[in-house]
Amino acid sequence: MQLPRLLKGFNVFADGLNKHGVTMTVKRPPLKFKTEDYTPGGMIAELSAVHGIEKLELELVSKGYDAELFKSISHKIGGNLIRYQGSLHKEDEDEHEMLVGEFRGRIVEVDPGEDKAGEGGEHTFKYALTYWKESVNGDTVLEIDVMNNKVIIGGRDYFAGMRKNLGL
Repeated sequence: MQLPRLLKGFNVFADGLNKHGVTMTVKRPPLKFKTEDYTPGGMIAELSAVHGIEKLELELVSKGYDAELFKSISHKIGGNLIRYQGSLHKEDEDEHEMLVGEFRGRIVEVDPGEDKAGEGGEHTFKYALTYWKESVNGDTVLEIDVMNNKVIIGGRDYFAGMRKNLGL
């Protein structure tokens, strides 16, 4: 029987700022391939042709008023660096594993939420990403570099042939 790796805690560094105790939630981007459905002649069902990946977005929710993140809004497409570090643990093991997410992008939306007297409130920051790398204990699980046409999952580079053919 296998037990799951559970996230026991996490921390976020946004442009070098330690957000420990401030960041409430992190919503990492879903990995969704951009496809085109078609039915080839003589086939009984549709097939999907992969043309790339969908837009990558990351959301951070901060407790209270977060002026530091507001001030970090960048006009550069990859102007913000976000590092996510988590501690994974299986209940039948002593050791913890480090989950690391490295992201590059820019803030494209800020939702300051509702202001209520006596409550801290929350701010939601949405980033449009150009880079995402995720690893466990230093072993890279995935790396996506939109600007350089790279999608590497489990060590397999899905667009290496296309880059070669395009002279990139």
